[in-house]
Amino acid sequence: MTAKFKTFALTAMLASAACGWAGTPVTHVMPCCRSMNNGTKFLVNGQWNPDHDYNDIEQCRDILQKIKDAGINVVSIDFTNPSQWDLPYFDNGKQGENFDATFLPMLDNIVKVCAEKDMKFFIFLGNTRAWTMKYWNDIAKKVWDNYAQLPHYQHYGYGDDRPMLLIFLPGRTFEKQWAETPDNEKDYLAKFRIGTTEVNERILPAETDGWGYRNFSQSSDGKVRFCAPNGGVHPSTWCRINAPEWADRVDWALGAEEYTVFGSYDDVCDGIFWGIADCSGSQSDYHRNNETLGDPFVYYNIVKEGIANEKKK
Repeated sequence: MTAKFKTFALTAMLASAACGWAGTPVTHVMPCCRSMNNGTKFLVNGQWNPDHDYNDIEQCRDILQKIKDAGINVVSIDFTNPSQWDLPYFDNGKQGENFDATFLPMLDNIVKVCAEKDMKFFIFLGNTRAWTMKYWNDIAKKVWDNYAQLPHYQHYGYGDDRPMLLIFLPGRTFEKQWAETPDNEKDYLAKFRIGTTEVNERILPAETDGWGYRNFSQSSDGKVRFCAPNGGVHPSTWCRINAPEWADRVDWALGAEEYTVFGSYDDVCDGIFWGIADCSGSQSDYHRNNETLGDPFVYYNIVKEGIANEKKK
């Protein structure tokens, strides 16, 4: 992102931030990509942990409590990789032989802890063009049968009470594919309110966009806004932004009418996390910002204080 575009974008965000906040705050959690960047450590149960694990339910409890303490009561669980599900998948026409079911206990731990803490959750699925709509429709059946009927599964609300799913694909691309897919290959997906995400390039957003995935973005109607402390969109432009810029993004995102999405609490793969993290030992330059290295709580506290201030209005 050029400096000129960044200045323009932040000016536009600040101009939009005065519209008030009535939305629901959300963050993604990342069972697949936690601490993959060789050096970042997250504060988990009083320890600076470089490899936290949702298979450990006590770690899961601590992470979700920190999210709740920040004022966020809804988590989107990123299960966008087909290898996280216990169904065979196809890669370039070849069936994946070593699909990995070990992630499902992580999902079940997060679901259990959400119930314990009176938090809500919903599930974030993968690219329907890469793995086919039919494949993800089969997964949507598993979600419908095993998770979506739980009382703490998040329903969209705001005039649409269907349970939610996210799809890792820009909305206009998804809409075209949806129209081309036979009804019997999307019948379970059709039971959900589906949101979509931007990916590695700037796009013309659809109404369903705004849930991420990097930098900042919103749906075309502005009702869903996403922000992350990542200074780029394409991987070649990634970098951590400084604290004042992150505070500006948080203020802007809190202007969303329906949902405000704050990056990922714990994802370090793409450097979009806002959690309590010590980045000083990271071997990836874009995970560090020299102005914030002395305070592992800085990004977390900006989110926590921003939400608290909005609730006082």
